Amino acid sequence: MTRVAVINQEKCRPDKCGKLCYKVCPTVRAGRETISFEPPSNKAVIHEPLCEGVGICVKKCPFHCITVVNLPEELDKEVTHRYSVNGFKLHRLPMPKLGQVTGLVGQNGSGKTTTLNILQGNFSPNLGKYDSPPEWDEILEHFRGKEIQNYFERLAHKELRTILKPQNVDKLPKIVKGNVSDLINKVDEKGLKNEVKDIFSLEKVWDRDISKLSGGELQRFAIAATIVRDAEVYLFDEPTSYLDVQERVKISQYLNDMKSPNHTLIVVEHDLAMLDYLSDQIFIYYGAAGVYGIVSHPHAVREGINVFLDGYIPSENMRFRPQPIIFKKTSMEDKAISHRLALRYGEMTKKFNGFELSTKGGELYKGEVVGIIGPNGIGKTTFVKMLAGVLEPTTISEPVELLVDIATKREEDSERREEEEKIGSFRVSHKPQYLYTESEQTVEEYLRKINPVILSSGWHKTEIIEPLKFSKLLDSQLRDLSGGELQKVSIAACLGRKAHLYLLDEPSAYISSEDRVNVAKVIKRVVSHYEMPALVVEHDVMMLNFTSDRLIIFDGHPSVKGRSSSIGSMQYGMNAFLRKMDITFRQDPRTLRPRVNKKDSQLDKKQKAEGKYFVPA
Repeated sequence: MTRVAVINQEKCRPDKCGKLCYKVCPTVRAGRETISFEPPSNKAVIHEPLCEGVGICVKKCPFHCITVVNLPEELDKEVTHRYSVNGFKLHRLPMPKLGQVTGLVGQNGSGKTTTLNILQGNFSPNLGKYDSPPEWDEILEHFRGKEIQNYFERLAHKELRTILKPQNVDKLPKIVKGNVSDLINKVDEKGLKNEVKDIFSLEKVWDRDISKLSGGELQRFAIAATIVRDAEVYLFDEPTSYLDVQERVKISQYLNDMKSPNHTLIVVEHDLAMLDYLSDQIFIYYGAAGVYGIVSHPHAVREGINVFLDGYIPSENMRFRPQPIIFKKTSMEDKAISHRLALRYGEMTKKFNGFELSTKGGELYKGEVVGIIGPNGIGKTTFVKMLAGVLEPTTISEPVELLVDIATKREEDSERREEEEKIGSFRVSHKPQYLYTESEQTVEEYLRKINPVILSSGWHKTEIIEPLKFSKLLDSQLRDLSGGELQKVSIAACLGRKAHLYLLDEPSAYISSEDRVNVAKVIKRVVSHYEMPALVVEHDVMMLNFTSDRLIIFDGHPSVKGRSSSIGSMQYGMNAFLRKMDITFRQDPRTLRPRVNKKDSQLDKKQKAEGKYFVPA
């Protein structure tokens, strides 16, 4: 076995802990210099060849900044890149093919963005030699005989042109300035500006400054600006975030159509239904987030996604997740009919800035999750904000009527009864869509302010904190968190409150495929435990299918007029929604995951002819 020791240098504070890792390390006490503190930072460095992997330093570090793992020795020969001593380590690379779309899937922090930077040529792979990076001759010798050798030879000789669509499109207004049309015209090398303007629905924002664009508009602009460039390799980092279902399918279809004998596309995507739809081959990333990542060998698309869900790679005899991800069988029945009613809300309208929204009233049952789906700009977030009390409805037929009170049957809940009695009769816990913050509060301070017992209660730890995997972030400031980390903390804060109604607006944004399923499970367990309902706005059909018991559909004319349906069953609701989108889904017979049918395929035509746009396995 070979040892990988990673230290989070931002968290390491030897001046405050008294160099505790050094004091408790058995090999240091035996006289070896396994841990040292080197200038100029004077922070801890673990010398991996001397480390025996006992793990006492990991457990004793008060700042949770040390991780030590054991890996098979054969992986030492397959190190692609390492950032620094005790830094993240990537093993292997995917093998992109001409004329194909290569899909990359895996948890956040496993090396997908590092891979894109290497394949784009932002930096060359150092083969783990961070202190003396190899020249291209050595790199090419390392990859000799592998499919990627020719790719790197052309990259080394600057014969390969690559273009990357970045992950965090919300940061674009800080990097580039100007309006959409000027920026697209500036980079259009293929004469496609009119085509992308139409296909990516940029007409309404064509003359708008990009600082005024929404998340979805920024995403469509970024994809368009990438496509109009003339390149042989196009790399897309999470191209469907912020987009609604119809936009996701439309863009996935366009990317798939870009395939040609002279073009290669490489896509990182967390929406598994879209990854399935647009890819020709799949590479799975696994490992320990921020510590090391391993790239699997290539898989056919259906097989690769099913292997990812299973958590076990048969060809490599590698289990990277203790339990498989299992989807439920979608029922024709409305599962909420046997539940006790929790609350009732009335019809509402809202008129502002030229937009008009009207929503139906409904009844929510104890412990159920109701999904909300529809195009962007149609009023889903406005509806959630009206229920949350953030926005005042223009009209409302009747106020919310509570039919049950907050359950306090658990021991940890009873600690908060007195606090709950002081708050108004109707309590809502709301996770908003956008989560920008510059707060200097630590995660621990923020969560304890939300709920004083959330970090000490055994139930909260087991059911919320541990499944969302952010316990190591407790000492981090909110402003320093990544998008995915902030999303998980916000979900925990929302579910950590006691409330009559939980409202979560796009909880899957920035979160990996694997973590999306964990989030879905946490939402379902918490609302079941509290015996209170939740409304979840979501564009990821797979997560919506995994989470929801029933469904509300929004439609209308984006930015002009929106309306909601009544609450219906998942089967009826998905069928009605997809009919309007002109998209058909089926469920995979083995994993029961939703799969998009190729447009005008035999199965697509058959389901449309039968009026079955969402077909259970």
